[in-house]
Amino acid sequence: MPVIAAVGSTGYNIMLLLHILAVIVAFAPLWLAPVLLRLTAGGDKAAADGLDVSILRFSLPGLALAGILGFGLVGMSGGVEKGGFEMSAPWVSTAAILWIILIAVLAVVARPAIKAFRDGDASARGKIMMSTGIGHLILVVMLYLMIFQPGN
Repeated sequence: MPVIAAVGSTGYNIMLLLHILAVIVAFAPLWLAPVLLRLTAGGDKAAADGLDVSILRFSLPGLALAGILGFGLVGMSGGVEKGGFEMSAPWVSTAAILWIILIAVLAVVARPAIKAFRDGDASARGKIMMSTGIGHLILVVMLYLMIFQPGN
């Protein structure tokens, strides 16, 4: 397989920059969600709308883009023999599985809970908090995997 850009090249670094920016776009709203939920307890309708905008319109697309760019980075790295990495590396495959789990949690748990919360169902608040907490945990684990690359 031809290598488009070696690890550390300009093309690779541009892809890495885009990957990191997509991660910031994806996870920033998840850190904002608890604050918005506290504001909604005081009856702030704009905060409830902010949940919808931040998580559904930024987190999910940002998360999808971050994963796609991450797969691009793996493909661009050229494999282990060229100083890069492969999908079969334990840290890469674990991160990919966590990415899929997080997308599922946000799409299947957080999305309906946010819509229900905006429609007045106060019990959905717990599901929103749970799903954002899972997102926080997965982010920390993925950062660990990508920085330390265990099993590589």
